Order: sequence, then structure tokens, then C-alpha cells
Amino acid sequence: MLDNLADREPVVRVLIVDDSAVVREVLKQLLESDPGIRVVGTASDGEEAVALTAQLKPDLVTMDLIMPGMDGMEATRRIMAYHPTPVLFFSSYFGEGGTYSRNDAVAAGALDIMEKPTLFVEGRWRPAATALIDKVKTLARVPVVTHIRGKNAVASQVRARPGIVARPVADVVVIGASSGGPKVIEELLSALPATYAVAVLVVQHMADGFIEGLIPWLQRRCLLPVQLAEEGERLLSRRVLLTPDGAHLVVQPGGRLHIMDGEPVNGHRPSIDVTFKSVAQVYGPRAAGILLTGIGSDGAAGLLAIRQAGGMTLVQDEASCAVFGMPRAAIELGAAQHVLPPSGLIKHLNAFHVERVRSLMR
Repeated sequence: MLDNLADREPVVRVLIVDDSAVVREVLKQLLESDPGIRVVGTASDGEEAVALTAQLKPDLVTMDLIMPGMDGMEATRRIMAYHPTPVLFFSSYFGEGGTYSRNDAVAAGALDIMEKPTLFVEGRWRPAATALIDKVKTLARVPVVTHIRGKNAVASQVRARPGIVARPVADVVVIGASSGGPKVIEELLSALPATYAVAVLVVQHMADGFIEGLIPWLQRRCLLPVQLAEEGERLLSRRVLLTPDGAHLVVQPGGRLHIMDGEPVNGHRPSIDVTFKSVAQVYGPRAAGILLTGIGSDGAAGLLAIRQAGGMTLVQDEASCAVFGMPRAAIELGAAQHVLPPSGLIKHLNAFHVERVRSLMR
């Protein structure tokens, strides 16, 4: 009995990416008809595919090509740049008369392609099941490496828009920072006018007892009042609120703040992710998130939640960071719309103010 268990091949963990819910379900059934395959997740677009690859670490990704937002080619480039994983394109846009060739897929970092049956009839899909299962099992064992060219291309795409300034209206700006953060926070906040029309919430990782010392230091340098957030108060414009020591801060409907105990998240309490995710849920497209210098990855998933909710997301660039860990994690997750030095972040912050004033005057 033990010998039989030892001889079994490990189960292949697969992430399915396709914008059709029906296709995702059929693929899941087909692949899991083989006991050696388990579907660990599904994604409906490229951004979600990149995020889930980082989170789930599958053995293989089956990738659709044409999807809303980020397409399969771009998603594959990002996966291979930051989370190298075997990718199998499964799309009807390959093959004779197709929009793309196998060479295009391989150049993006995929290992191979299979043509998806164009007619969704069981008789067309069942014959493909055996070939698909065999290919998935084979490719999942192929070692893959980071695509440096793709990594450079992704970085240049994100950095190619430093002159573009935000235009959407934001009701709240939430800023997260860790190591090296206080100086950058001071640089950003000191550039804002006393009439700043957007609520500002800051989560800064600090040792217990130090956040209260940060507040008077910021008050001396900023035109906006800087205060420690309190239970039950509302987010309002013309002031800055900092998260207290040793607790998570959650934004509730109506902009009410809730300070709560709980286990550390990503090793931190307060956790930037906890606050960012609550802001995304309450404010959606009227939120802006900024992730600054810091060790680790806290804030990356929360920033992605803001972006997926339609909000604006920005991170500090590597050259100006004391530690590039948190911004890097956000970029790798596909959470960052803009990667900017503090001067660029200030331009966006002031643009949020201008657009909010305009919206109130309409």
C-alpha cells in the first residue's frame, strides 16, 4: 500500500483563465476528470490571472487570449516576468487564419498553445480532453525561469506615463507606508493646501509608542491638521488621520472609522491591507490608494482591491524608496496604475483636490 502511494505522481495544480464562465466550468470538469489534476482557481481576465498566480502558485496556467482589460499575452508576460509558471494558451485565435501564432505565444513566455474548439458542443470538446490533459501534465513538469526581457518591458510600460496626472474624482486618499515612510509622508502632506478637499487616511508601520510622536512632527510641517484616528469618527476633508498603534483600522459605510483588535495581517497590526480593502469596499471608484516605501508585501493586495473597485492606485518608485519591497509587491501583483517619485505623487494628490472641488461646484 505504501509503495503504491509512493509511486503516484503529485497532483498537478491548475489555474484556469478565460472570460467565459461556461468555458471555465467545462475546462474544470474536463481537467478534473483525471484524478491527477486539481483546478485550484479560475480567473476571468488578465489582471486577475496575474494576481491569482502570485497568490495560488499553481503548477500550470491555462490562458485564454482575448479578454476584457488585460489580454492573455500581457498577462503571460507579467506572470513570466514576476511569477514564472508554465503557461498553456487555450484559444480559438490560434491556428490557421488565427489572429496570433505559436511564435507570438512563445515570445510572451508561454510553453505551448492548443486551439479551443470554436463550437461549444460536447462532441467537439470531449475529443480534445485527452490531448489537453496529457499536455497539461507534461508542461506542468517543465522548469521555467524569469523572463528578464518581459520584466523590463513590464517595468517600462508602468513607468512610461509619469507625466499623466489623475483626473477621476476621489473622496478619500489612503496612504500606506513602512520603513522610510515618515519622511515621504511629510513630503507629500506638506505640499497639500489647508483647503484640501479630499479626506486623507494614513497607515504607517511603526514600533508601539512612536506614532504619537510622529503626529506633532507632521503638524509642524503641514498646513492640514494631523490627528490620530478615533473610534466612530467620520472621514472628512481638510484633515489627515493616522491609524493608532497596535490595532487595525477599518472604514465602514458612511465613512465611519472602526478601530479593532485582531491578529496581525502580513505580520503587522495595523495592517495596510486591512484598511485598503475596507476603503475599496466602501468607496469603490471614488478611492485613491498610495503605497510607499517599506519591507514586505503589506498593502499590495489591498491596493489591488482598490484598483479592481475602479479606484486610482499609485506606488512610490524604486529610486526614491528606502526599501522597495511593498511597491515592488504591488507592481508584481498588477495593482499599480502609476509608479512615481514623490514629486509625481504630489501632482496626483493635488489633481485629486482640484477635481473634487470642481465636482462640488457642478
